[in-house]
Amino acid sequence: MILSVFEISVLISKWVIYLSVAAVIGGTLMQYLIKGQPNLGISVTKYTGLGAVLGLIAVSINYFAQVGAFAENGLMGIFDAQMHAFLWPTQVGQTVLWRLIGFGLMLVASGLLLHKNRYIKTFSAVLAIISCLLIAVTFTFIGHSTEVGLLAQGLILIHVLIIGSWIGAFYPLWKLCSTDENIVIKNVMDTFGRLGIVIVILVLLSGMGMVWMLFDSPTELFSSNYGIAVTIKLCLVAIILFIAAWHKLVLVPKLTIENPSLAKQKLQKSIGLEALIAVLILATTAVLSSVLGPMSLG
Repeated sequence: MILSVFEISVLISKWVIYLSVAAVIGGTLMQYLIKGQPNLGISVTKYTGLGAVLGLIAVSINYFAQVGAFAENGLMGIFDAQMHAFLWPTQVGQTVLWRLIGFGLMLVASGLLLHKNRYIKTFSAVLAIISCLLIAVTFTFIGHSTEVGLLAQGLILIHVLIIGSWIGAFYPLWKLCSTDENIVIKNVMDTFGRLGIVIVILVLLSGMGMVWMLFDSPTELFSSNYGIAVTIKLCLVAIILFIAAWHKLVLVPKLTIENPSLAKQKLQKSIGLEALIAVLILATTAVLSSVLGPMSLG
């Protein structure tokens, strides 16, 4: 399979969109878990702000690449007025519009969150939550879930919010390990670990629900390109779940009972590995939604 420049652009921009979504949702969650850590709070605010900027850029590139691909007129096809007029009123255009609004709101919220006035900070927190919900809902506008029904769209919405909260929290948690207060690290990791149990259950339920709806038989997980890609994604998810369990049961308890500095270094490295695998999971998801699809099951 040889991909065109536009198809490659769609694939890469979609991957960046996923990374940006994780940054804004996970960053928003972590703002509440690290209260009392002003320096880390500023870093996380910049992280969500960067995620919003990358999201705005990636959504725009993704849209123009789709226009160019449909126009079939070389690079100048991205300016094809007729194709813009055709695509904008469709679900593609609506998804782009609401994602731009969502990431735009998050950019504003990130700026306001740095303000010292507590009323403005509260307003920015509400704005950030609205932004996360808006962005997550757009994943129900397009894709394979729209062909399956409302239940699948509901599962997609839950899946995006949960995966975003989980994967997007890795950078703040990694950054947290740079602080000198091991007890703070342990408390935040313990809280995140308790949330992680709920996250894992919801990820498994929503993921299994979607697999059940998209595949007629378990054998299709190994007999089609789409199934094999889904299987690879599931294996990566299994690895990341194992690492999460390793953190909760082994590394985090060691933060306060033995060589704290060494334990903190091990935890930070492990979170870095977890983040790398998460990036691969999102890359696999981008391939699944851009290059492959349930139609390849046949």
